[in-house]
Amino acid sequence: MFQIGINIDNEDQKPASQIAPGWDFTEIPVGEFLAPFNSNAWWAERRAHIESLPVAPIRVTSHFLDGFGLIATGPDADWEQVEFWTRRAFQRVAELGIEVVGCYGGHFPVPEGFSRSKAMDQAIRFCNLLAGNAQPHGIKIALEPYSGANLLWRRYLEGLAFAREVNRPEICLMADLNYFLALDQDLRDIAQAPEMLVHAHIAGEHAQPGIGDLVDFHTEFFRVLRDIGYEGMVCAACPWKSSDGGELDLLKETAKSLRYLQDLRDKVYSE
Repeated sequence: MFQIGINIDNEDQKPASQIAPGWDFTEIPVGEFLAPFNSNAWWAERRAHIESLPVAPIRVTSHFLDGFGLIATGPDADWEQVEFWTRRAFQRVAELGIEVVGCYGGHFPVPEGFSRSKAMDQAIRFCNLLAGNAQPHGIKIALEPYSGANLLWRRYLEGLAFAREVNRPEICLMADLNYFLALDQDLRDIAQAPEMLVHAHIAGEHAQPGIGDLVDFHTEFFRVLRDIGYEGMVCAACPWKSSDGGELDLLKETAKSLRYLQDLRDKVYSE
């Protein structure tokens, strides 16, 4: 049975003290929490802060290159910056005991007029850099196919084909349900390569699980995970809003989403 976790971001607006207890794990974005361009002296204080947060164990990071306009492909890709960011990010990730590093598909643009084959070469080079830094620590990379336009890979099966071309055991996949919905992808695509799935993001229709009419969709997703024997992590990585139309009560909404996910998981695994 998979574990259920929560992504925490925008810490100033959504402090960890307002997250409901009971989640199995926590996910944090690299740019906000690890900020690899910041000094090691800054990191020493930041690490102490992260380790003091009243949340479940931090086991995953997301949005690897977010911040400073960093991207992996296209004419604006700056290899010197990307290489520095990556090396230092993995040093900090390893110190926290992170198991999975998410890498957002939006980091792989193919701008109008730019060579797709050159973008592919850049992406493979970057993923080899990721794999080389992940391997000594036993970390997996979860590439996150994203539905945005003009990207190297948008659909889950396109991400799978790319990961297989890179052909490094550290390079795996994330399934983000928002993008399955956006592109009307078949959830059973995940079952084509069960061994490649190492992480998943679950959300409602641009909001938290439990909001919107997506119970059947989430149920089918959990059935896919059950059928492939997935024992990894599924994270509520979403914007939060009030489910009753009032002011956002983060403690209430995160507790409500957790119950929704736990109850749905229990239902599917008892069928």
